[in-house]
Amino acid sequence: MKILCCGIFPALQRTLELKTLKTGTVNRVRSVTQSVGGKATNAARVLKTLGADPLLFGFAGGDTGAAIKHLLDEEGLEHAFVETNAPTRTAQTLLADTADDFTELVEEGPALVSKDWKNLVKNFQTLEKSSVILSGTLPAHAPQEIYAELIQATNTPVILDTSGAPLLAALEHRPALVKINAAELKKTTSKTDLEEAASELIAQGASAVGITQGADAALLVTPDETIRFSIPKVDVKSTLGCGDSVNAGVAFALQKGSLLPEAFVFGLACGAANAQTALPGVIDPEQIAALVPQIQIK
Repeated sequence: MKILCCGIFPALQRTLELKTLKTGTVNRVRSVTQSVGGKATNAARVLKTLGADPLLFGFAGGDTGAAIKHLLDEEGLEHAFVETNAPTRTAQTLLADTADDFTELVEEGPALVSKDWKNLVKNFQTLEKSSVILSGTLPAHAPQEIYAELIQATNTPVILDTSGAPLLAALEHRPALVKINAAELKKTTSKTDLEEAASELIAQGASAVGITQGADAALLVTPDETIRFSIPKVDVKSTLGCGDSVNAGVAFALQKGSLLPEAFVFGLACGAANAQTALPGVIDPEQIAALVPQIQIK
């Protein structure tokens, strides 16, 4: 059964590699790679590598939309995009030898008409799926309750990775897991204590909250307990796509029958594996097998 990876606005991604990156001057690009970007796409790549059957879902339109579908076909990633007249956005990722991490220039998703959003929900309901990953920030012009509508439209488990108003609007429909980083959680709830902030989301409907904070300990908060997970030290090349890899790993492990704490460990291992590559959504299953035992549960 397919794991539906839903990112409302995918992107035509150009990854530029440079020796150095400086503002206010000319930067010479060493190489350019064109691919499909977006949180859902990163998760789908990880799932495919793990041997799952992901399906990408969202909007695609214009020449850029046609380009991303062609690139996904070449990559062997199945998709079921909703057609729209608005061109798909583009994004630029800058990878410099002298930088500790990536720099991204990301366009907002295009403004869509009411009919497009209705078609999105209608098509979502028709797709057969065992679980759903909903991920991504929504621009201000998008309906902030769209994730709530999608969760309400399915009876399958949903991993929800967003923040702010779209997250708060969706909680009453009981997502199986809210996966969020510490900074976004604090901003969404206005609470500085992570456990208190997560408990607030649970009180509003979340079944569980998984919190990541880079190399620091991750937390899984449920109505009954808080579990802390140590993160193994790895040679970090880029953090781009690490959270998406966590989502994919959790969804994969849950589909295989793991309980949520075990699935979260597997997801964290996928995130740590992705951090050791320059490109998002790229993992080595052998690394994951080695990383899982290094994640200590407290």
